[in-house]
Amino acid sequence: MQTSGRDELRFAVLGPVRAWRGAREVELRPRQARLMLALLLVRSGGTVTREEFATLLWGEEPPETAANVVYRHIGALRRLIEPGLPARASGRWITLEGGAYRLDAPSSDLRQFHAYTQAGRQATADGDQATACAQYLAALRTWTGRCAAGLDPGPELMPEFAALDHQRAAVACAAADVALARDDVRDLVPLIREVADHHSFDEALQARLLLVLAADGKQAEAVRAFEKVRAGLAEHLGVDPGPELLTAYDRVLHQHTAAASGRGGGSAARPAPPEPYVVPAVVPPGTRFFNGRRNELDRLSALLPDEASPAVVTVTVDGLPGVGKTSLVVHWAHLVADRFPDGQLFIDLQGFDTREALATERVLMCFLNALGVKQADVPASLGAQVNLYRTLMSRRRMLVILDNARDAEHVRPLLPAAPGCFVLVTSRNRLAGLIAQEGAHHIALNPPSVDEAQASLRVRLAASRDAGDLAALDEIIERCGRLPLAMAVVAARAAAFPEWRLSEIAAELRDSQTLDVLSGDEPRTDLRSVFSWSYRMLSERAARLFRLLALHPGPDFGLATVASLAGLPGEQARVLIAELTRTRLITEHRYKRYVFHELIRRYAIELCEAFDSPAERDEAEARVVDHLRQTAHAASRLLMPPVLDTPPPVRDGVTPGRPDDVAEAMAWFTAELEVLEATIDQARPELRAWSLAECLLPFYQRRGMYHSWETVAGMALRAARDGDDREGQARMHRMIAGAKNALGRRISAVNHLERALILFAELGRPIERAYVFSNLGWVRYSQGDIGRSKEHYEQAGAVFVAEGHEPGQAHALLGIGYCLVRTGELAEAVRVLRRASEIFDRLGDYNSGADCASVISDALDGQGRLDQAIQWRRRAQRLFHLARNEMEVADNGRALGDVYLRAGRSGEAALAWQEARRIFVALGSEEDVRTMDTRLDRIALPR
Repeated sequence: MQTSGRDELRFAVLGPVRAWRGAREVELRPRQARLMLALLLVRSGGTVTREEFATLLWGEEPPETAANVVYRHIGALRRLIEPGLPARASGRWITLEGGAYRLDAPSSDLRQFHAYTQAGRQATADGDQATACAQYLAALRTWTGRCAAGLDPGPELMPEFAALDHQRAAVACAAADVALARDDVRDLVPLIREVADHHSFDEALQARLLLVLAADGKQAEAVRAFEKVRAGLAEHLGVDPGPELLTAYDRVLHQHTAAASGRGGGSAARPAPPEPYVVPAVVPPGTRFFNGRRNELDRLSALLPDEASPAVVTVTVDGLPGVGKTSLVVHWAHLVADRFPDGQLFIDLQGFDTREALATERVLMCFLNALGVKQADVPASLGAQVNLYRTLMSRRRMLVILDNARDAEHVRPLLPAAPGCFVLVTSRNRLAGLIAQEGAHHIALNPPSVDEAQASLRVRLAASRDAGDLAALDEIIERCGRLPLAMAVVAARAAAFPEWRLSEIAAELRDSQTLDVLSGDEPRTDLRSVFSWSYRMLSERAARLFRLLALHPGPDFGLATVASLAGLPGEQARVLIAELTRTRLITEHRYKRYVFHELIRRYAIELCEAFDSPAERDEAEARVVDHLRQTAHAASRLLMPPVLDTPPPVRDGVTPGRPDDVAEAMAWFTAELEVLEATIDQARPELRAWSLAECLLPFYQRRGMYHSWETVAGMALRAARDGDDREGQARMHRMIAGAKNALGRRISAVNHLERALILFAELGRPIERAYVFSNLGWVRYSQGDIGRSKEHYEQAGAVFVAEGHEPGQAHALLGIGYCLVRTGELAEAVRVLRRASEIFDRLGDYNSGADCASVISDALDGQGRLDQAIQWRRRAQRLFHLARNEMEVADNGRALGDVYLRAGRSGEAALAWQEARRIFVALGSEEDVRTMDTRLDRIALPR
């Protein structure tokens, strides 16, 4: 690699992962950081998500702290590459884009490999064999071992590494063809030996190794190499060498290793095709309604092989049932038909059909017949059929479409071996084996965008007199979940009944609770039938889980919730979830978060109602609610220790989560928020889902989500009333009051608190009544009625002392301290608040301790003791950080800046305000951002 300056960055990934700054190598540690750098380099110019990093480092079971570890390693890599880069600063080379990381490597061996390879292909196409050979040799010399050598990245986890190794093998084949044509193989021998050692079962590469060795006068070594490969194929794969390897061996034995095309063709000549030479064109017709999919079509076209391509191109396209995989590949096939002058083959393998999946022998028979082989000339054995098929295909540039494949083994015997062919495989499963072992490219086909769906449906409805009814059109698209098959069924119904207006069709979809409205006239256009083809392939336990998952209340679900829903151990649930994702009945839309397509969910509901008894369904729902309650309680106790009662004993079959610290608690609430809110709204009253709302309170506080707090508590109150649950009603009245007070509706807050006092008195719950008195104290304080506020806090404190409830005592003292500061009794306030602070420290209640520290700072500030006030504000800042209370971190940062300014420390004030402003921006608090801008403008410093 060239250097152009003392500080130029250079990277290597084609071998051990290394980096240099100028002439000096950068020490890359630990192994995880090198692995992450390797993936960034392999995707140089592309992005890598945190989830992909986690899969690379830990496989399918990363730890809960994976995101933090990835973030830490990214920071370390940035500082290694850019010494002196401040912590948390964005680097020049590793950048964050939309939640994923990108490395724009200025210089790397991988870039040089691609450049040399492209130059070699161009020279080959131009007939310049000398230049082609030199460029291919230079490309091979950029390698010093396998991609990311020494790190052993699993190909099943990150297929890009294996795909690069396959590219190296393909370039070695191209180099051999040119070198043999020039009869000048000396420089190639050690390079092709090394590559062949890493690809023992690549018969195309091994065949060229034999020819190169023999051409260099190493005939005995070539014979030994053939025997070694033959033994390996028999021992590990149970197969004999194919025709290409056997032909090369025969040429070695007969000392005929030079290319048959002489010096000018640039590659070995292929034998003449049989007569008659048939050009099959069996791709089915496309639909005139195909629309959109521009990104996917462009990706396929970008992979088209050129004349000098050294290897077969294989692409897998997978996606959920009815998403339009076949339509995409058929449409593209017709667009590029002229790029495959020797023809196109297509077959539906029926891997997910109601019929039996096509056997390999039957497929090969169809393909051989299409290639001009008479039925009587087709060999009897499968191995001989495969060899004949690949031999015939080696003479052609063809497109092969293998539609609806069940798995990788279903298609492997159907893959051509020689360059020039393009293979498209569609499946509902992700064919990871083809990606890892054959280096296949992968396209995951998702439902089309809203714009694409609108355009497609308009084309189908062009004849309808109300196709311009955009509101109805949008609702139809939404009700169909943008699934192309569902939209096609709806469009067909509209065409069949032109008197129906689109608004009537939209209303029918809106009102329907089943899939009947999306039934077609034949199995392939009947949504229920199409989904059933995947469902029937499930194991019995996976099918049960699929049905029960329809009962999950939220928009998505995590693995732990799935396990409790089904009453299974976590490992069993993980295996079954993997089975469901393989068949695309559910999708892993975020790392370890799974989701139904809405129409597949409706299908699962139908099955659940048909096959699972009401008692089974009720018990599954109860397990979900209990899992959420137990985990939410554990998380909430970390955020606000004193308030919550112990939940009831854990139900059988439920495995609750146990967050270890505040950070994990906040992360869990963030991930499960929509699930918790949906459960509160939908759960049966007897399941007392109001307790989930109470657990959410400290999370809402820390995020400043007061409207959500009020709405969810209101839903829970209605459910408690429906179930005549007075405890739930009392707690929700208290919770609603807190939200209303935060929103400035204090009279309503008092009314809810007074109702809670009555209910807790009827229930005989003195400690809960004392907490309500504390709440009343805060509302009165917010109203400016300091005298009544202090009375309420003292009422609460007396009950807490009588009951021996230490957390409540600390909160009452904190409230009294607030009042004393407001009335100017600052010395007494500091004394009272220090007592409260000691209790909060003892309890490990960071958030309340931070509140206390901030009020002590106010009292000291009022006494003119600014240095001590700053110390207590900084203590509050540390505690709010530990509590992960972002809103209070920002508010306290604003106050810290204010006291810094009063102390004459304007630089530190500006830093505090800038950090507060950053957090307010992240929280979307525009008014607070404007306030911080005003402060920063006063001292004319950047925002």
